[in-house]
Parts: sequence; structure tokens; C-alpha cells
Amino acid sequence: MNEEVPILPIVLGTLILAYFGLEVSRQRNKLRAIFNVVDRQESKIATTLEHMVMSGELKPYVAASGA
Repeated sequence: MNEEVPILPIVLGTLILAYFGLEVSRQRNKLRAIFNVVDRQESKIATTLEHMVMSGELKPYVAASGA
């Protein structure tokens, strides 16, 4: 049997999937840029401050009640 492989639908499907993957990646990077406000250095500083509070070197911030 000599069956022809439908090349056009396969190529078109592959292109659609590739575009979808690129668009998801682009949107993910955009959301990371918007919502990741703490970078690696700031994260280390925050961790150090948390350890200092847990050890008693610092007292945690408590907002004053505005009455």
C-alpha cells in the first residue's frame, strides 16, 4: 500500500504548537518581571533579617495603632 503522509497538517500543527509555546514563555517572563519585586540580593537580606529577629538581635516591626 502506498499511503501519502499528510505533510501540510503536520507542519501546520507543529508551527501552531511552537507559537503557543513561545507565547506562554513570553507571558511567563512578562509576569515574572511584574511580580518578582524581590531579587536574589534582597532575598538574602530579608533572610538575614528574619534570622536576626528569631535570635533576638532585632525586634519585629509592629505598626502603631492610629487612634
